[in-house]
Amino acid sequence: MNIDIYAFSNNGAKLCDKIIESLPEHNIEAFVPARYVNGGKHVKLRQEDLYKSTEKSFKSKDCIIFIGAVGIAVRSISPFIKSKKIDPAVICMDEKGLNVISLLSGHIGGANKLTTKLAAIVGGNPIITTATDINDKFAVDEWASKHNLHIASLKAARDIAADILENQKIGLQSDFYINGKLPEEIDINEERIGICISLDDKKKPFDNTLNLIPKIVSVGVGCKKGTAFKDIYYAIKTVLAGSNISHFAIKSLNSIDLKTEEEGIIKSADIFKVPFRTYTNEELNHIEGEYSNSNFVRKVAGVDTVCERAAVMGSASKKLIIKKTVINSVTVAAAIDDYTVEFD
Repeated sequence: MNIDIYAFSNNGAKLCDKIIESLPEHNIEAFVPARYVNGGKHVKLRQEDLYKSTEKSFKSKDCIIFIGAVGIAVRSISPFIKSKKIDPAVICMDEKGLNVISLLSGHIGGANKLTTKLAAIVGGNPIITTATDINDKFAVDEWASKHNLHIASLKAARDIAADILENQKIGLQSDFYINGKLPEEIDINEERIGICISLDDKKKPFDNTLNLIPKIVSVGVGCKKGTAFKDIYYAIKTVLAGSNISHFAIKSLNSIDLKTEEEGIIKSADIFKVPFRTYTNEELNHIEGEYSNSNFVRKVAGVDTVCERAAVMGSASKKLIIKKTVINSVTVAAAIDDYTVEFD
């Protein structure tokens, strides 16, 4: 997790040190006003006013921790809250660490779990208010986030949570192998409302279906220099849809390093909210397997095919599932990672 901490006192600065030293697995920066910059070993001077700093943290960090009054935290984040799908986790604790409050994005953002961990570190009381947690019920949104699943509908997720809180069973269908014991809230014979785990977000096996899409598809893209964004974006979505794969299943866009500055692919990756990775022709040629062959591409790029090899390069399992497909001079291919539905 990439975390920013904002503290407002010497005691807060000391807590920053304790948190940073206790969570070395996370990338944490801590900021304080000038008068408290010597209050801790790891704290830094906050250069801008709190609202501007918070805005930057909201856009670039996974979590924001405020060490101070909860009112400060609420006023700081309120202009920037958009959706539980994209908002970072926000946690607030007092300067003595007596109370640690999960304030925003408790499930999808991971604030609830981190709140519990922070409370153990500082010796405080974790304050978590989400209904499924306090009733010790299965939280589908938190589970989905933990297991790399895109939540297609927040409304359907809320409906499922409401049913669970009313002690009703929810169904489950999966195109992937299921490992582990199912939560007691799940009944595979339930048909009214349930979870469908598939790359195809159009599947509706229940009267009220929550589609969860594994983000496991690496897309390879090739195009002429200067190809318009709309053509690249349309080609990717069209090719995936032709194989009943939701664009929410995309984990990365991939191409040859000649396309590192290709604006249409860069913008497409931004819209899909995935990384864009490029590889040298030597790296692409090193990938084993049978691929499409284009003499023209080989002459220009030094490799027989860009999209297929790039897709495979971006995949952990190296399994090509969509071969080179051409739409409006844009070439698209896709590879898939292995995936298992895990219940802890």
